[in-house]
Amino acid sequence: MTENPGHPGDPAAQLAVAYADTSAAQLGFSLSAPLQEPLAREDRDIDGITVSVRLLGASHQVLVEDGVQRICETVACLPEVTSALPESFQESGYYFSSRVEQVNPDQLAALVEQLAARVTEQSATGHPCVMGRFPGEPHAVTAIVSESTADAISWHTWHTYPKAAEVVITSSRIDRGPVARP
Repeated sequence: MTENPGHPGDPAAQLAVAYADTSAAQLGFSLSAPLQEPLAREDRDIDGITVSVRLLGASHQVLVEDGVQRICETVACLPEVTSALPESFQESGYYFSSRVEQVNPDQLAALVEQLAARVTEQSATGHPCVMGRFPGEPHAVTAIVSESTADAISWHTWHTYPKAAEVVITSSRIDRGPVARP
């Protein structure tokens, strides 16, 4: 469940670390980085497939396991994550895309409000979702929302960078059946 002391069941976590603003250009992408200790996470079983969404500060990991295989998507500024963030990537039933949007302060404030509502609504459906808020920076958030259909499990992430006036948005999907990587 989300590690959110004082508000159990609330998918919005007040993170216990100071926000270190960076920019979209510093994010990397990996399917082979080791698991990191998350600041907040939500784990759920979706039809026998474990989905774990994990906040690593201004970055994330999503772990999907079906008992035979697993995939671990990492989008982060970490030494182990050396590949640049791609606009798109596809491998064995796994699909990833990312984009960077420029935002002004009013747009960012509206986005953060919309994300809080979306995370809460989607979490109520039984899908793992989490949103991390940093102390002292109300518009610095990282959010992950997952969904599922009969054919796929998908997730979307938002990484906001207020000082750079950027939002990194990623979308990922894994087709049902054996997951993409051994």
